[in-house]
Amino acid sequence: MTGHGTNATPSGQEGYVFPLALWTLAIIAVLLGAAFAAVSAANATFARLQDRDQALSDFQIAETQMLALLLTEPMGLSNLRVGGQLNLDPVSGGFGEGGEAVAAYGAPYLFDAAHGPVVVRLVAVNGLIDLQDEPVRAARALLMAQGHDRAEAEQLAARLGDFIDQDDLRRLGGAEADDYPDGQAPRNAPLSTASEACGALGWAETVSLCADPRLLDLYAFAGGANAMTSRLAPNHLLMRLLDDETAVRRARDALDDRNALVRFSDLGIEGLEGLEENSALPGPSFLIITHRPNAAFIQVTRIDLTMASYYKPYDVVFTHVIGGQTIEGVFNVELDDTLARLPQAG
Repeated sequence: MTGHGTNATPSGQEGYVFPLALWTLAIIAVLLGAAFAAVSAANATFARLQDRDQALSDFQIAETQMLALLLTEPMGLSNLRVGGQLNLDPVSGGFGEGGEAVAAYGAPYLFDAAHGPVVVRLVAVNGLIDLQDEPVRAARALLMAQGHDRAEAEQLAARLGDFIDQDDLRRLGGAEADDYPDGQAPRNAPLSTASEACGALGWAETVSLCADPRLLDLYAFAGGANAMTSRLAPNHLLMRLLDDETAVRRARDALDDRNALVRFSDLGIEGLEGLEENSALPGPSFLIITHRPNAAFIQVTRIDLTMASYYKPYDVVFTHVIGGQTIEGVFNVELDDTLARLPQAG
């Protein structure tokens, strides 16, 4: 007999080795794919962080340029007058005339920075909802404009009033210390920024702007001496209060008419009667808003001019970086020839 049996492969061995090799290759492919995906994700994250760092660096430069204008150029009725001069007439004077205007109600201006274009805006906080002098009335008007019914708006406004005042007397619908859950309490002091209003009982859960309290600082103001005036209302506030682009355009046209005295009530915004002073000049507090044209996120810095010291003529109250669909939808701009460039300081 021949020895054919000594060279034969054991039964079933062929069906074992080949699938094992395939499985090994498949596992290697999966591992390589996962590693590639992880590296790609890491690279994408790094690119986004790098873009953000570059953007914030550019924002700082644009913000500094706007601040330089704010500190050196005369202020007109509703804008900086770059290259202009003060009207010294003792009766009608006291504000800037001539030169190139930079609106103090949030109009966009283009600034060419190192890593790309920046849109920069100046907003006098006089044009925002004033939660400083009469916070209950102002808050009620803002909340009703946001869609809260009168009863809910009055309750939330009363809670804000109790949150701020220093007594223990509960307003109708309000809330004092005993009503707050453990770990929370009324502020018992005036607000220093509008975002602090979100600490009042029920605001964080009910008021849409308190989903990110920093948003409230874009629409309302607290913490200084400013006389609210509709003349300086920025478009992003008008959109919140009117919720209609056509109505906002009509409102902007009416507010820009220097031959007419326009109040919030004339624009269809009720509840602010008696809280506004339309003869007031912009300031002394301002928001400087910077962003890329697509407005994926914005930087908001509040500057309070002090003029108390030659060495410190202003205070930086806060700097926020805010993103989200609300921001992008309101601040996005198209780069075209109609977008004015920010004038350069002296």
